[in-house]
Amino acid sequence: MPLLPAETQGIAIAGLSGCFAGAGTPRAVWKALLRKQCFLAPPAEAEANRQIDPLLEGCALPAVGAALGERFACRADSIPLPADLGMGDNQDCWFLAQLIHDALADAGLPPTAEGRTDRLALYVGYDPGFNPASVNWLWHANVIRQVLETLQRFFPGATHAQVEALRDELAGTLPPIKRRQLELARGSGVARHLAQLFGACDMTCLCSAGEATVFAGFEAASNALRLNQCDVAVVVAAQPPIVPAQLAGEAALTPFSDKLGLEPFVPGSTGTLPGEGGAAFVLRRLGDLSREGARAYARLHGCAVVSGLAPGEDGAGLRESLRRALHRALRRLPNAFRDIDYWEMNASGIPEEDAAEYALLADATRNRGAHIPLLALGGAKTTFGNTFLAAGALGALKGALALSHRILPPSVTPVDEGFLLRRSQGDYYWVQEARPWIAARTRPRRLAVSTLSRWGRAGAATLEEIGD
Repeated sequence: MPLLPAETQGIAIAGLSGCFAGAGTPRAVWKALLRKQCFLAPPAEAEANRQIDPLLEGCALPAVGAALGERFACRADSIPLPADLGMGDNQDCWFLAQLIHDALADAGLPPTAEGRTDRLALYVGYDPGFNPASVNWLWHANVIRQVLETLQRFFPGATHAQVEALRDELAGTLPPIKRRQLELARGSGVARHLAQLFGACDMTCLCSAGEATVFAGFEAASNALRLNQCDVAVVVAAQPPIVPAQLAGEAALTPFSDKLGLEPFVPGSTGTLPGEGGAAFVLRRLGDLSREGARAYARLHGCAVVSGLAPGEDGAGLRESLRRALHRALRRLPNAFRDIDYWEMNASGIPEEDAAEYALLADATRNRGAHIPLLALGGAKTTFGNTFLAAGALGALKGALALSHRILPPSVTPVDEGFLLRRSQGDYYWVQEARPWIAARTRPRRLAVSTLSRWGRAGAATLEEIGD
């Protein structure tokens, strides 16, 4: 196949999958968004009774969160699970595999199809602090030894036989170690296993850019497709269940709110609320889809990740990071934000991040013009919480579904009367009720999706509708 110029090699989202708290499929996610549901809830009773102290003094734990619960699962009829799968295994790997499988099936490319010749590349967003396999490894290899050393200090008269008997007893209470568990305890092992499971003989990349992970995957996958290095690229990002120990550590890094709902753009907001879930996207060249007569959700117009700017005391670094990311994502549009109908914002409730977005919003819409429709705004975190590594994936999933259905989706509106976007004096508004997405005659429907980290990292993407 001859190499076409980059501008003619349009990249489209041809398949989707998603699983978040309260919604196990993209269709369920879309329905939840249209109904303005909120899945932020107190932890399960067993967890609520467990005392968890944050690692650093003065750090608050969140009042509520959006947990995957029973949706953190996979189907044995679609993914070959090990017969001896049990405690100590890294279930995250199988959750990622289910997301990839469902996205490929949605794109009409079932992984089990015989004679398939597509060159498949995988870009896996996965970077937990630890997983069940790594924790089990740590317990067997180090924690037991430390426990025995501590006990020997208190009981120096213990015999070698007594110590060894205690070692065996402690080890017996833990799940046994298997070679598979040691392999899947590391992210590289997860990526390799997924590649072999789905026959991805081309690039398989494990990537992590925090909340902007999916945008890093989009950019790498788009470049590979434009250069004909692969025919199908799958980008997946997931935030597995956050265990209490991980949450205690996260509280030292992320300001959490003590309220029962996430309230972005509200003066006095104290922080965000955690969520869990993941999404996968199948990217293909528009030309290939056109020849096959296949449908697509949206065109990926541009994407970017900016990570090198320090936030600064006055927040100028955060604004500049977000501005650069959006500028790069919008660089192929002649009028930048004036060519965008909807902005799926970060809207995390973290004061520094909200302030940076609010300031940039005013600059981006200052000269929008009376003949251009108001810029619609929204944020999915008010429904599903801050899903950290999957935050950008959730926003991209919502945007692709909005373009496919041609509906501006509503977002849960903070109940605080101080919500800055409730009654705007500018050229934008917060979408509070679902409404038809009326298209301009001069251009297709387009939206921007962005994420922002208080540490100075930003990511953004531009999605565009595909005409009939």
